[in-house]
Amino acid sequence: MRFKLIFILSFLFSNLSFSQEDLFDLISNNESTIYPEFFFKGTKIINSQSVEIPSEGVLQFMIQHRFGTLNSGFYNLFGLDNSQVRIGFDYGLNKWLSIGLGRSSSLKAIDSNLKFRLARQCSGSVNFPFTLVFNTSVALKQFRFSEINKPNFIFLDNLSFTNQLLIARKLNRKFSFQLTPSLLHYNLLPINQTFHDQFSIGYGGRYKLNNRLSVNFESFYQLNSDNNINQLSFGLDIETGGHVFQLHVTNSPYMIDRAFIHETYDSWFEGDIYFGFNISRVFTLQEK
Repeated sequence: MRFKLIFILSFLFSNLSFSQEDLFDLISNNESTIYPEFFFKGTKIINSQSVEIPSEGVLQFMIQHRFGTLNSGFYNLFGLDNSQVRIGFDYGLNKWLSIGLGRSSSLKAIDSNLKFRLARQCSGSVNFPFTLVFNTSVALKQFRFSEINKPNFIFLDNLSFTNQLLIARKLNRKFSFQLTPSLLHYNLLPINQTFHDQFSIGYGGRYKLNNRLSVNFESFYQLNSDNNINQLSFGLDIETGGHVFQLHVTNSPYMIDRAFIHETYDSWFEGDIYFGFNISRVFTLQEK
């Protein structure tokens, strides 16, 4: 796995000096500083956050759906009889900050996040090789009110926190790549976990097929845990104008950071593959 990471990093940095002509192909304007746009179709690569944030005054509504494993057999229609859903909202507060809120049925969890754009890839009078976004999120595992009166109930035990630096580069008109160093903290350790603080590095990318279609991939490599399996996902993005459909296959049944990064125990090699999709729609609530 170290060889894979070294190869990915080498590949990324070997493309830092692509020509200024390529940048002009990415976005044509008359300004002296050129900013490539649309690294990804949406705010998520597949499960994980991308460097994209909603525009100022824009509300994004997203439904994420995940079925059961394909190896569950024909009786369960290869997983289609089993499903879970996450419903989320993301709102662009300004050009560099967005806030999100969601709820997942599988873990009975409510999650919220903030994304800060720290820097943008650019060329011309100003040069910077990456787009940098900081993402911080908190997840609350829901509980029944009857549990509050139990002597061992501690509210903070239901919280977990994720902090990520999203580092993306658009290498040319078709290919974007992102690295995602991540730190997750559990207040209360779940089953099969041994560390309150979990470190991982994610990597993912998008290859544009045409103006409407692109293929994506993502994975997270565990740096200090060997109890779970690295999440690996592949997807197809379809833009219809008003909506973005993301079809994907993955070995993780979950759709929030703490779970798909550090609580994945299913293997591609054993046929534990989940089919799912994301549907997003944006609404302009504040005209510029």
